[in-house]
Amino acid sequence: MWQDGGCGSGDMVEIRQLKDGCKLEDIQCHTSARLNGDGLWCSFREGESFYRRCMDGSVVLGSEAIPVSCEKANAVHRQFHQWINSVSLTDPVIAKSQSLSIDEYKKQKLLYQQAYPEEVCILPPDRYGDIVIQPAIGCPNRQCTFCAFYKEKPYQVLNEQAFIDHLWAVQQVYGRKLAAAPGVFLGSANAMALSQRRLVFCLDQIEERLGTFKREVATFADPDFSARRSSRDWEVLRSKGLRHLVIGLESGWGELRALLGKSGDLSKAAAMVHEAQQAELSIGLTLLTGAAVEDQREKNLEFTLQTVEGFNLSPAETIYLSPLSNDGYIEEEAILEQKVFAESLRDVTKARIVPYQMQRFQYFA
Repeated sequence: MWQDGGCGSGDMVEIRQLKDGCKLEDIQCHTSARLNGDGLWCSFREGESFYRRCMDGSVVLGSEAIPVSCEKANAVHRQFHQWINSVSLTDPVIAKSQSLSIDEYKKQKLLYQQAYPEEVCILPPDRYGDIVIQPAIGCPNRQCTFCAFYKEKPYQVLNEQAFIDHLWAVQQVYGRKLAAAPGVFLGSANAMALSQRRLVFCLDQIEERLGTFKREVATFADPDFSARRSSRDWEVLRSKGLRHLVIGLESGWGELRALLGKSGDLSKAAAMVHEAQQAELSIGLTLLTGAAVEDQREKNLEFTLQTVEGFNLSPAETIYLSPLSNDGYIEEEAILEQKVFAESLRDVTKARIVPYQMQRFQYFA
């Protein structure tokens, strides 16, 4: 049972209304929280400890998103409930929050599990706020040596009814958050492997059932395992809301790329970048650092710079630099190389350079 009580009467609590919910700060207690429109807490700070709640029901600590135990998560829920019940402000979202029990949070966890046959493993850092929609699960390649997400997961496309059911379940999970979400991200590893007809169907259903979004729709794309598309096909996808492709390039050196489980032939990647850009889609490229052995790093950098320069990326496009992780451990050399790549890339491309550590990703509520 959660106990009532709190630090004070709530007279020092400041409230700021958000598009989906509100943010509260209790100056006297050094406590703050962000609530969604349904009154569920999304983040909670108490003193020096900052917690965030994830869609899968877990709770993580600090900027590095360190998962806490179930026992600790329950304690955080109790601490939050004790504090929110001390707040005397009259506000409908606060009133909802004060009426909730831990069972409501457990219900949200179950709704998430029902909506997502495959958990949300990874998103690009600038799309963390997106609503994830899964027209397919798994990866059609599954050969990448560095992959920690999809090796044991066969690629499976949802049939039309299953996709409609998935959208309905997503609506139940997010509720009011749908209206506040900046965009949609199509999962899991490569929605571009869908046929043109199926992908258009999915985009139409998203608009019909969820509406349109400011940042529109983005997805991961593997050029070597994607459906062939004409220039007209790309134009249709753009008209249906597809806006951004994130391509796992990993390296611009074909020889190294082949060792990583990708195709050593970069022609399909170059073609996809060009065709998507012609249809006014923007491109994101992921590059791994720390993937080449020491005596081949300069060669990898040289080939990668040449490849990226040839893509002619605009300032609206993005390169994500991700240090290679071995079972969660990142070598210092990979971090140092990330800095070298960032400095060198700025000389050959106008694209934004974004450092990125995939192992820190959590799908936050």
